[in-house]
Amino acid sequence: MQIDNQVLPESDAQEQNGFLGSMFLSTRLRQWFQVVLVFVIFIAVWFGSVKIFDIPTYILPAPNLLAEELTNYQMFLRHAGVTLLEAMVGFALGGTIGFLIAVVLDYSDALERSLMPYIIAATNIPIVAFAPVVVIYFGFGIESKIVVAAFISFFPMCINTLKGLKSADVVHRDLFYSFAASRTDLFFKLRLPSALPFIFAALRQTATASVLAAVVAEFIQASQGLGWLILTSAYVMDMPRLWATVVVSSVIAILFYSIVVLIERRAIPWHASVRSEDT
Repeated sequence: MQIDNQVLPESDAQEQNGFLGSMFLSTRLRQWFQVVLVFVIFIAVWFGSVKIFDIPTYILPAPNLLAEELTNYQMFLRHAGVTLLEAMVGFALGGTIGFLIAVVLDYSDALERSLMPYIIAATNIPIVAFAPVVVIYFGFGIESKIVVAAFISFFPMCINTLKGLKSADVVHRDLFYSFAASRTDLFFKLRLPSALPFIFAALRQTATASVLAAVVAEFIQASQGLGWLILTSAYVMDMPRLWATVVVSSVIAILFYSIVVLIERRAIPWHASVRSEDT
């Protein structure tokens, strides 16, 4: 019995593609609607609680007071720019060093066995304990904040990259060996692509952690930045400005994280984690 292959006409194919595109768009709109709805409910509950229970401003300011503070956008932009610079430079520096160390450890089992216990142990060092030491060594300028952000960014990148490099499929690796592939080809054509999902997982983690590290470092010693602004606002009990600064730092972290996610979707669209987010 012979079955004729049927090919959809071009108009039907375009109609099907348009239908799928509209479904994807409607899903995205529904997701954004849910996010906005939760935000509106949160603000309404916050505002209502302050008014109903007559909560003092020095305990919890109303959202409208935060909005009034945010109108002074020039001040927030100036301090946010300093914190963002510290976080971005530390993010890039710590991530680069972590990636390179992971590559070295991947090529030397002896180094990995010797150094990994200390690297894992160092991940448990609290920022508030490490930051004062860095300030003593690197001074009160922006350099000490960059070092703290780099310190926080180093460990997730190193550990995740090393795990990703070792996750290459054994069958694929043996196939490369059977064709006498060089170590360079093996790294760039198999190991590195296999490690990319792990690398981007580390980047997503450190994108927000680097902002937090920069803010905490500014608590120790600074004359500018969002951490300094939070600290000085707490000293004078200016709670609206303090919470407005917290909102600004959170927005910066979310934007930083979103940029990493967008790059990830362009870099590894084939990975299951990216495809699942698009459905």
